Amino acid sequence: MNSLTMLFAVLVAWLSIGTFVAAEGSRPNVLYIFTDDQTTRSVSCYPDAYPWVKTPNIDALAAQGVRFENVYMAAYCVPSRVSFLTGNLPHAARGVFTGRELDAARLTEEEQNHPFWPRRLRASGYRTGIIGKWHVNSRPPTVGMDWDTAIHWSSQSTPGGYYEDQHMRQNGGPPTPLNGYSVDRHTDMAVDFINSSGLKSNGDGGKPWLLWLCYSSPHKPCVPAPRHRGLLKDVQEIPEPASISKREGQPAYIATLPEIRRWDNVKGQIRAYQECVLAIDENVGRLMRELNDAGQLENTVVIFASDQGIAYGQHGLVGKKDAPYDATLRGPLIFRWPGHFAENHVVHDSVNATDVVRTLHEITGLAPLPTMDGMSLVPVLENPDHKLGRDAMLLTNVQNNMGQSIPQMMKRTAAAVAAGEKGEAIMYDWTMIRSGDYKYVAYAGPDREEEIYDLKHDPDELNNLAGDPEHKALLKELRKKAAVELRKTQSGFDDGHFIDFFPLLRRL
Repeated sequence: MNSLTMLFAVLVAWLSIGTFVAAEGSRPNVLYIFTDDQTTRSVSCYPDAYPWVKTPNIDALAAQGVRFENVYMAAYCVPSRVSFLTGNLPHAARGVFTGRELDAARLTEEEQNHPFWPRRLRASGYRTGIIGKWHVNSRPPTVGMDWDTAIHWSSQSTPGGYYEDQHMRQNGGPPTPLNGYSVDRHTDMAVDFINSSGLKSNGDGGKPWLLWLCYSSPHKPCVPAPRHRGLLKDVQEIPEPASISKREGQPAYIATLPEIRRWDNVKGQIRAYQECVLAIDENVGRLMRELNDAGQLENTVVIFASDQGIAYGQHGLVGKKDAPYDATLRGPLIFRWPGHFAENHVVHDSVNATDVVRTLHEITGLAPLPTMDGMSLVPVLENPDHKLGRDAMLLTNVQNNMGQSIPQMMKRTAAAVAAGEKGEAIMYDWTMIRSGDYKYVAYAGPDREEEIYDLKHDPDELNNLAGDPEHKALLKELRKKAAVELRKTQSGFDDGHFIDFFPLLRRL
C-alpha cells in the first residue's frame, strides 16, 4: 500500500468516527487486564493447569464469559504490546518503531500510517487510560493524544523491579516511588480511575472509558507478595514435562541448549511464579467488587489476557517465551459481558492480539483502519455455535525489531550468522501458522528449518512431521497457506522478494 493510499484510508477512518457514535450510555466501558508472561498452566480453568493451581477469581470470569483455548498473542513482551496498540502483527507495524524505540523523528509519519488506535477511541468520546507496565519504549505514553491518564512504569527508563521499588511516571511527570507491591498498587490506581470516571450507574452520566491495566507480574525474576511468599513451598506435584529432553527434528537453536540438570531448581521457580499469580487473582476479584460497588459492572466489558506464555522446562527452555511452541506462547484470554456475550463457553479457534483489537473496535463502535490485521471475535463471543471460519492464523516473531518486513528479518538473521553468532543458541526469527490441528513453522535461519506438529495427537510437540516423506503433501499445503497469510499483511513479499527471501516456497 503506497503512502497516499494509506493516508486516505486513515483519513476515512478518522472522519467516520461520528457516524457510529451511539448514545454515550449504550457504549460499554472496557477493562483490559493484561498480565506479563502468564501461561495457561497458571490458570486453573484451563485444562493444562497444574492440578494444585487455584485461581478462583479468574475462573469466575470464565464461568461468566467466554474463554479462548488457543491464544497466540506474540513471542515477546514488546511486540505483543505493539500489536495491541496498532492492530498489526509485529512485522507489519511500520513507520512506528526503530527496533524497540518509538522513532520520535517520524512522529508525523506515525500519525499518518499507524496511529495508536486508543487515540481515535478517545476522539470518539471515550476516556482512555493506561496503568502499569508500558515497556513499548523509554518515552512516556502520549498523554493528551492516546491517553487521558497514563501512570506507567518502564523497565527501560524508570527505577525498580517488576514487583517492588517501582517508580511510576504520571501523565509524563517525573518518576515517583510506587511504595508498595506493584500488582496491589496498580490496582489501587485502577480503582481510582474507575471511580473518577463520572459514571454513577451502569453508564449514566460521564464518558465511557477504556482502561488498559498492565500488571508486570508474573514476569521473572518472580517476587511474590509478602503475604504469599512460601505458601506453595511444599508443593511437589510438578513433574518434568514430556518435552524436556532432546529429540529428533529439533531446530538448531534448541539442540545447542544445555540440558536441564537440576529439575528441583526449576520447580522452585515454578512455585515462586505461581505465588505471584495469587496476587493477580486476588486483585481481579477486587476489581470486580469495585466495579459492582460503583454501579458499572453490567456496562463494563472485562477482558483478561497476557502478552504471551512462558516455558519452565518445556522443550528444554527455562524462563523463555520466544519459541514457536504452545508451551511458550499460549496465554489466557477471557471476555466477560453477561447479557451480551455467551457464558461458560470455550472457543477453540486460534486467535492472536490483532483479533482482540478488531473485537474492541466492534464493541466500542469504532471503525478499524483498513491497514489493521486480524478479525473480530464478536460473532463467537455472542453465539456459542459460531466458528471463525479462519483457514489459518498467522504469527510472526521478529523479536524486538517491529516493523521489519520478512525480507529485512531474514537479512538481519543472515548478518547475525555471518558475524559468528550461529551455534550460540540464538533464536532465529520465524513465521508460524496454526491451521486446524496443525502448526507449521518456518525459521529465517541459514538452514531454513521447518516444523509441523499435529497438535491433536501430539500436544507436547514432540514429533516434527516436516521431514517425514509421508507428510510431504501436508508440508506443501501448509507452505501454501503460510504464503497466503503473509501476502495479506505488509510482509514485503511482493513481486520478486517473495521467492528471493522465502526459498522454501520456491518448491511449491
